[in-house]
Amino acid sequence: MKYLSLFLFIFLLVSCDKKEGDFILQIGEDYLNSTTKVYFIDTLTVKAATIQFDSLIVNNVDRLLIGAYNDPVFGKTKSRSFVQLQNSIYSIEDDAVYDSIALILKYDNYFYNDTIPNQRFKVFELLDEIKPNEDDGFYYNTMSFNSNINSIAEKDFYAEPNRNDSLNIKIDDVFGTTLFNKIKNDEINDNDEFLDDYKGLLIDADGDVSTAVLGFSKNSLLRMYYVINDGDDTSEETIDFTFNTSNTFNQTESNKVGTYFGEIADQETVLPSLETDNSCFIQSGIGLVTRIDIPYINSLNEISREGIVISAKLKFSLKRNTFSDNLHTKKSLKAYIVDGKARILYDLTLNDGTTSITTTIENDNPEFETDIYSLDIKPFISLKQTETYEEHFLVIYPPDFNSSVDRYVFNGENASSDLQMKLELTYAVYDE
Repeated sequence: MKYLSLFLFIFLLVSCDKKEGDFILQIGEDYLNSTTKVYFIDTLTVKAATIQFDSLIVNNVDRLLIGAYNDPVFGKTKSRSFVQLQNSIYSIEDDAVYDSIALILKYDNYFYNDTIPNQRFKVFELLDEIKPNEDDGFYYNTMSFNSNINSIAEKDFYAEPNRNDSLNIKIDDVFGTTLFNKIKNDEINDNDEFLDDYKGLLIDADGDVSTAVLGFSKNSLLRMYYVINDGDDTSEETIDFTFNTSNTFNQTESNKVGTYFGEIADQETVLPSLETDNSCFIQSGIGLVTRIDIPYINSLNEISREGIVISAKLKFSLKRNTFSDNLHTKKSLKAYIVDGKARILYDLTLNDGTTSITTTIENDNPEFETDIYSLDIKPFISLKQTETYEEHFLVIYPPDFNSSVDRYVFNGENASSDLQMKLELTYAVYDE
């Protein structure tokens, strides 16, 4: 522990609004002649670990995630989409003739892992009605619904999410003709009758072939084509079945056998970084998050005289060679406060209670060959200094945690001195 002694000559008045868990120092004329010691501390214990949430809420996520890939650290990750269709037009002319039907998936430019090899998607009819959880009305990434074992479409393709605007998957004509005739013969006249016969679609990836997870817009659709012959004129017509976004969601899962995470039983299972090669992890879509604790923060009370935390920066870095253009990471991560059962209480915010705190990147030295994140955790430190919040922790993950599969490998607290996870804290004490 080291400190710097200095005299404060400052006439700035900081208003005092002292409440539980929030300590704000008033500096003014009464303190002009006081000797203030400012300690810079970077040796407080930081305990990093990995936990996994039992499930993620995926209601109203704007992106379809479809695909699969293998990862030497995280195992096999796979995501598929359950889609409910809807329409407002159920009328076809008597002289109309069926042509074809296709699923049009619109790329949203998101991808993860290697898109160069061949990808394979399959489409299945659902046998069950898509419904949210009965207890709370939410969809979770762990939910699933039964589908027909025989697919109605299969497509091999090379993904080009940054070049093409959509992926066109031709649907089996038996499916298309049957739907066409039911509408034409007035067997289906509205959306309720349609949903009685057509529960929805499952869009899945062949995990033995696919090497990437791709993102598609929920503005994708199922389009039926038909023609009308009117003497010498022939017109081409379409009916679009759009996705009901309220009842469309992604199921994302991973096979963790043989990974560090294979023994996770529930979200109360904690994997200390010291037991995982001095690493801690995040994987979006699956629910893996990095958990942070500062267990001995109250050792600050051993410093004589009353004091206040001026700043508290958590520094942590990505492990070298664990990220790439295909396995990309984001610059902005968010922090949340959880209890001992890993239940999220609220996100980490500034004193105004509304402005969320996110990470910044501090990497002025190119020799590090990695990103070093900095996170302002002063509000968390203030909470930890009160008895009520001693058994609370921080968890860190990206803002799009439930609509991506991004993964991160961070250095733990016992990494080399330049890259280790640590807390840099500035603490001031004063004499009246």
